[in-house]
Amino acid sequence: MKNEHIAEARGNMQLARCVDTGVKLSMADGVTPALEFMLKCGVPREVAMRVLSGPLFGRHADGSGR
Repeated sequence: MKNEHIAEARGNMQLARCVDTGVKLSMADGVTPALEFMLKCGVPREVAMRVLSGPLFGRHADGSGR
């Protein structure tokens, strides 16, 4: 069974770019600055935490799961 949260298409490309930037920021500067950045961009906390908790929960730019 697919994880429905991962299978959902990205609805807001601006937030998607914030998430992608946040992931890159987490690799460079750590999770805390990345989380703060995403929250300031308006990414829902649940989404930010899911993405920063593990790469399997993130998405590719095309909206598919990793």
